[in-house]
Amino acid sequence: MRALVPLALLLAAPVAAQTGPTEATPDAGGRIETARALVAKMNLDRMLDFQFASLMPLVTGNVLGVMQTSSDAPAGIKQVLATPEGQAKVRAIVSEEMLAAMRSRYPEIREAAAEEYRRSFSEEDLKAIVAFYNTQAGQHLLALQPQLQQRLAEFGKGMGRDAGMAAFPKIRARIEALAKTQAPAATKQDKK
Repeated sequence: MRALVPLALLLAAPVAAQTGPTEATPDAGGRIETARALVAKMNLDRMLDFQFASLMPLVTGNVLGVMQTSSDAPAGIKQVLATPEGQAKVRAIVSEEMLAAMRSRYPEIREAAAEEYRRSFSEEDLKAIVAFYNTQAGQHLLALQPQLQQRLAEFGKGMGRDAGMAAFPKIRARIEALAKTQAPAATKQDKK
């Protein structure tokens, strides 16, 4: 769960490589306020909603898997999870509660994003970015950004799947070779 917040920041608020002010640079001239204005202009909540919604199938699948295999899960939970209808209801509950929990953290995420922008950009750069977002092209980018990110995420999933399929035979061969080199050592230790 805690890993999702940094992930959200990385996905929703890409920050250029540090070419501007650093952490050691004091916040002269109210740069944090300009950074907050930028984050507000970006409509970060909307982007986060899109991203977390796309993560929910993975999250709900993991939660269901844990509940189904946990030895200390109450029998009633396991009974609900025994049917497809029960699983669908549990997925809906998990998704609803996780999204609500994440949304309750949006103020923290917005502030963390503003702080990262403040550290990474000068006041002049921040104002220029805000000015761009006030243009027709900037507004168009903001409107399309969640959908673009979703499409790119789908592309990334497919590419990741293909890379995994290509890499798996090599992974398996290397692990099998490793097992062969360690098998004699394990047998010698077992005899001692």
